Amino acid sequence: MHITLICPPWYSMDTSPITSNNLGLGYIGAYLIQHGHRVTIIDGVSCGNKNSVRVSTKYQRVYRIGLDYDEIVSRIPIATDMIGITAQFVNHAQIIRELSLKIKAKYSHLPLVLGGAYPSTMPEQALTQQIDFIVVGEGEIPMLELASGISPEKIQGLYYQGKEQIFQTSELQNLSTSELYCQKGEQVTQARVIENLDDIPYPARHLLPAEKYLYTDALGRTSKKRSLEILTSRGCPFRCTFCATHPVFGYKWRARSVSNIILEIKQLICDYGIQHINFIDDNISLDSGRMNSLLDGLIKENLGITWSAVSGLRISTLNKEILEKIQASGGTRINLAVESGDPMMLDAMNKRLDVEKIKEIVGICGKLGLNPRGYLMVGYPGETRESFLKSIKFCEELKIAGMKTFILSIAQPYPKTSLWEMCRKQGYLVRDDIENVLFFSEYPQPNIITPDFDQKEIHFRFKHAQRKLNPLEYWGEKILPRAWIKQMIPKELKDRIVSGGDS
Repeated sequence: MHITLICPPWYSMDTSPITSNNLGLGYIGAYLIQHGHRVTIIDGVSCGNKNSVRVSTKYQRVYRIGLDYDEIVSRIPIATDMIGITAQFVNHAQIIRELSLKIKAKYSHLPLVLGGAYPSTMPEQALTQQIDFIVVGEGEIPMLELASGISPEKIQGLYYQGKEQIFQTSELQNLSTSELYCQKGEQVTQARVIENLDDIPYPARHLLPAEKYLYTDALGRTSKKRSLEILTSRGCPFRCTFCATHPVFGYKWRARSVSNIILEIKQLICDYGIQHINFIDDNISLDSGRMNSLLDGLIKENLGITWSAVSGLRISTLNKEILEKIQASGGTRINLAVESGDPMMLDAMNKRLDVEKIKEIVGICGKLGLNPRGYLMVGYPGETRESFLKSIKFCEELKIAGMKTFILSIAQPYPKTSLWEMCRKQGYLVRDDIENVLFFSEYPQPNIITPDFDQKEIHFRFKHAQRKLNPLEYWGEKILPRAWIKQMIPKELKDRIVSGGDS
């Protein structure tokens, strides 16, 4: 069978080119190829990242970055038997609807499958008239079973419309639907996962425009080094109230072996000449034994590369020995998930993190010259003006100890998180039609109001935190406030301002 996998365009607040490494589609494609299927991958973001269309959503005017819908449809091979789309963001529902309409207008006889964060968190909304199947959770097993002709009702994590529907493709004659699945309120089951991640082949990067990814890091910033992303583990056992990763990857942490990871890095050096690796795990350092072994492997192999962990390192898993090995192995841009400097707020977020441990780790990083960055959140329910100022004071102390800069965000409630449920029950949500609320870290829009703060207060706190902790970025915004002027600044310079001067 020939399966075409598509990454649709993305929304952005400006016209700056963006890229997506599409490891998810790369993994699914490689898994299907391993089992004898043919695969085409269309990266609708990176292949058209200089194309922008101004569009209006329910609440905002934004830009859609990427290939035109008709261009995407034209790239689908005529021999295709099944089409899959990834929806990595819940707020891209409008893009999914528009693209699926275009696809079905030409390929009405082919099954259209939707996977990713959007259907995994909002299955009822994602299962539109144009979408035949949605995958809740990881996509490798459901896509393979569907492509292999297994009846949909036997595929865990696969949901579909309740009307009778027989597909015309010969290899899919037995795929009929007769029941209504995924009814509102029904308990949704995640797809089966591959327990041993070493059993999954490396992502099919040869099907992706990998050359377009090489000079952009995992946060979309320009990089001087040739870099690509690697995922070494999936899942996270912790239950931070705001985290939205669990609907896709679950709570069980699964990890690849160190030898498997090192071999992939060597392959990327050979095939693409990479000089830097962006590890995109949600919790790469969870198992300190494996983390030590990985760092030992990188040091022993002496591959001449640097690396970063963009999602952050869990502070409670770190110690002096690991940090010294991080430095020796080429670790750069060390991100630490601080989130707040007030113990009361850390408890409210269920972070299970001690402020003294934060100070200790930042101090060691400072002495080693690791220049860590800290994630900091403002506007979480329960945060008073007093607790906010307490958090900022603590973060100022961290900067003295060695924290280079902070990556600021405003608390956002995502579907299927504890934060979302709490805000919904307490009436804290500004807007509850979540698929129409767009979240952009550079242009934060508060979606939570409580007795302790309104939107105006949150904007004040965000700007105050930025001025105190990231003065270079803050005053850059003050001096060049107009968006059209900002777009005249070379992206490399803007990235250096945001990153505190690192290349």
